[in-house]
Amino acid sequence: MSSENAVETLQRSLRDLMRQNNRAGRVVVAVDALDGGAAGTFADAFAAAVGADGTTVVRSSLADHAADVRERVVAPFRAGEPFADSAGAPADAVLIVSGRFLHDAAVRGLWNFSIWLESNPPIGAPRPELPDAEKHYLATARPKAAASVIVENSDPAHPVQVFGDFC
Repeated sequence: MSSENAVETLQRSLRDLMRQNNRAGRVVVAVDALDGGAAGTFADAFAAAVGADGTTVVRSSLADHAADVRERVVAPFRAGEPFADSAGAPADAVLIVSGRFLHDAAVRGLWNFSIWLESNPPIGAPRPELPDAEKHYLATARPKAAASVIVENSDPAHPVQVFGDFC
C-alpha cells in the first residue's frame, strides 16, 4: 500500500470513529502532539478526510497554552457565530484544532474527540531529553490516557493507530 493510501485509510478510519459518537451537530476535535507542526500537518489531512463527504470543516491552530481558546474559538463555533477567519459554522460542521498541550486539564473538556500523536525515535536510537514543560505535561495531563485515539506518527507517511492496553 502506498504511503498516501496508508494515510488516507487511517484518516477515513479515524473520521468514522469520530462519527460513531458524534453523528450530528457542531463537533470539536483536537489533534495534540509535542510537535505542533506535526499536529498541524496531521490535522490538515484529517480535515480533508472529514470534508470529503461534504461536511463543513473549520481548521484552527493554537499556540501553546492558548488560555482563551474557549472564548475566542470554541464557544463562537458551537454557537454558529463568526470567529477568527470563519463566517460562522453550519449546524453539522466540524472544528479541528491542532497544537500542543491540548489535553491539559484546562482545555481537555472542550473536545468531543481528540487525537494524540505519539512520536518515538527509531529502535536503538537514544530518546532525546525533553524540555521541562513537555515532561510536566506528559506527567500531569497524561495525553495518551486522555485522548480518544492514539496515533503513532514517527513516520508521518505511515501513521498507525495504537490501541493502549489499560488493564
